[in-house]
Amino acid sequence: MYKLLKKMKGCASLPSNRQGSARFSHDALRVLYWAPMDSLSEVLRRTFAAPSEVTADDLPTLRQLHLGGYLRPRLPQGHPLRGALKMDAVQLAARHALIKSEVRPLLQLWADAGVPALLFKGFALAEFDYATPAERFYGDLDLLLPNDPDLISRAVHLALAHGWRSDGQHASPSTWTHECAHLVSPSGQAKLDVHRFVTTWEVGPQERMQALTRQMWASAVPTDWAGVPVLLPSPADRAVLTLAVSRCWGGDAGGLKPADVPDLQVLRERHRLTDEALARRAQELGVSQTWAAFLRVCQPAGPELASALQGRLPVLLDAARRDGRDHRALLWRARLRNAPRRAVWMLRLLPDVYAAARVGRQGGDPRAALRPWGQPVSGRLSLSAQNDLIGAVNWWTRLLYPRQSRRGVCVPRATATYRALRRYGHPAVFVSGVARTPTGLTGHAWVEDDRGVMESYGEPLVRQRFTESFRVPE
Repeated sequence: MYKLLKKMKGCASLPSNRQGSARFSHDALRVLYWAPMDSLSEVLRRTFAAPSEVTADDLPTLRQLHLGGYLRPRLPQGHPLRGALKMDAVQLAARHALIKSEVRPLLQLWADAGVPALLFKGFALAEFDYATPAERFYGDLDLLLPNDPDLISRAVHLALAHGWRSDGQHASPSTWTHECAHLVSPSGQAKLDVHRFVTTWEVGPQERMQALTRQMWASAVPTDWAGVPVLLPSPADRAVLTLAVSRCWGGDAGGLKPADVPDLQVLRERHRLTDEALARRAQELGVSQTWAAFLRVCQPAGPELASALQGRLPVLLDAARRDGRDHRALLWRARLRNAPRRAVWMLRLLPDVYAAARVGRQGGDPRAALRPWGQPVSGRLSLSAQNDLIGAVNWWTRLLYPRQSRRGVCVPRATATYRALRRYGHPAVFVSGVARTPTGLTGHAWVEDDRGVMESYGEPLVRQRFTESFRVPE
């Protein structure tokens, strides 16, 4: 076994892109390993506090952060970058319009059927708070439904009857976390993350998440969205709950996203939110420490902002713990719960991990090695089996490449996952792509299936960041 593991470590130096946050969530917007801290801090300062000082050298970083659409209307007239950023804004506006055109009919169906939907996070901010949707990048569309299994089932089946697709989570309540369903529109352009709790919950007592969720429902604002009735969080809750608590308590625990600073600025200006009103709401919700830490870090020219984009900050984790959210305890509880099943899967997947290592040692174009594993399959794995299989490959990756801090492991991880999923009858697809960064072109590899990006793979924004080079099977 020792010799086998030693051989398998031989592909650790494969070039790729580092992605990842807690539990391999791989959020490309948070983890910017390529950017020197001082350089990133200066780009952020210029973008948020002194837009007129932004230079052409900042463009690659701005685009990696998806801030081009936000910056363009804030540049003075005649600034040379306004023209360069025009296409950034056009692309964001076009994408939002397409998603909106597919989501509105579904929400109308739900409203007619008595299913209340509360929109929050990126899409809602772009549509209802920013001057134009072209200023705010987002990935999936987040919405909250009442935590009622019958109502959730009715909502999902209405969507399925009108051409939407589901990854199956809605039919397996044992796999429900804070999210209870993932829906993809008929065109594949819009993806809905259907929540039952306002922020991340995976294991342990639910009472705190339930209480926060009830408080957000209670203060929600009914809104007529050009004839479609929806609910929005109160302006204060958009700042305190959907920004601060979601970042410090959720899957991004201890780290921020590039849009957090402009989101907070826009909310304060548009709704005239005072520091006193926001602090009062944080106290009512029992998250005063979290809110204070978020404000400390979320400063346009603050020394900790760049660090928060690149990883987890102790100051945010400590604040969450003082408010009753102990991430370390929850993480270990989840690991212990999953350990027996994952251990069995790790043994099952040993041939796949070893085969991936062989592909890595060969180097070069991996397509010739991948094609024999791409024979047609029938059926598909259940969502829980997908989660366990992908989670077991992640554990192997952590074990075999401990010194790489998840950098340079996307190829062996994707190869092993692809082979294992195909071997167990799931229609997996190996995808390779590239992205332009301040240091040049960066490659990445990931796994999808016949329904597109897999929720359980943990890279929801990979399609927004990377341009596909090839896929197997083609």
